[in-house]
Order: sequence, then C-alpha cells, then structure tokens
Amino acid sequence: MARIEIPQELLVDLGPEMSMDVHWVDVKLRNGQRFRRLVVRGGRFLTGRDTDIQGEGNLPFSGDDIVKIRRASWLPLF
Repeated sequence: MARIEIPQELLVDLGPEMSMDVHWVDVKLRNGQRFRRLVVRGGRFLTGRDTDIQGEGNLPFSGDDIVKIRRASWLPLF
C-alpha cells in the first residue's frame, strides 16, 4: 500500500472532509503526469486508486513530485 504524504501547502485544496475520512483527488506531478481518483486517507496520505481494493495500492511517485491536487472531478484535468 502506498502512503504518500501530500505536501503541507497543498492540503488546503482538499477542502472539508468527506465521509468516513476519505477523499478522492486528482493529482498533477512535476513531470506533467496526471492521476485521477486517487484515495486520500487520514486527511493527508494518498493510499492508492479508487479502483484498488479498499483504495490501497501502489503509486509510482512520491510526495515531492506533487505540484497540484484537486477534488476528483469529471472535468478535464488541470
């Protein structure tokens, strides 16, 4: 299971907590890659994708790679 800490300065983009301490977010990395519908638990840790069992899986980046996050959206990525 991934346990990637979201950089402190980006936590404000999570907004208020969603049900049962889980958020779904879209993430943009420094290299331009984008990941949709990642699971955030504990209000600050990415744990996997929404399609992973219980939202826990591997992610191919670290917290230092993240430049932007937003709540999961059906709109095109940032």
